[in-house]
Amino acid sequence: MRPGERRPRGRPLAWAAVWLGLLLLPTAARAQGGPFDIALFNTPQSAAATGVARLVFADSPMDVAVTADGHARYDARVTVKGLPAPATLGAYTTYVAWAVTPDLAQWRRLGVVRNGVSTVGTADFNKFLLVITAEASAAPDAHHGPVVLHGTSPSGWLQNFLTHPLFRGVY
Repeated sequence: MRPGERRPRGRPLAWAAVWLGLLLLPTAARAQGGPFDIALFNTPQSAAATGVARLVFADSPMDVAVTADGHARYDARVTVKGLPAPATLGAYTTYVAWAVTPDLAQWRRLGVVRNGVSTVGTADFNKFLLVITAEASAAPDAHHGPVVLHGTSPSGWLQNFLTHPLFRGVY
């Protein structure tokens, strides 16, 4: 810059959106119940069902459990009420929780979910969806039944916000 020139001010709208997002993040965390909670949303197959999953660090000799490549490992404690009997949805006997990558490419079975509190297993994806499906057995190799509840891990909350055109220089 030459003496006397003014520095460009940038995009005030973009900065306002960034600050608004940072201010609203704690509000979103409180609405979810805490920074390690996942609100579970029902589907038409389970319209009366409600739930939340609490992510707690998996057992570890250290304070924080991580994988070899540095991803946090969480046990998912699922609290659900209002799930109908699995047989009312078809030839199903149980509900199973899955940790699923956001692109839906990888599904990992966590464990069986019942009305009440169930600790289902360990999730170690950086960002993931928690999906609960009705299944014919408690240990299926892959998901086959309908989705009854679903939610997004706290690490995935900003994924869609950050891909907005405003942050890609379109505006």
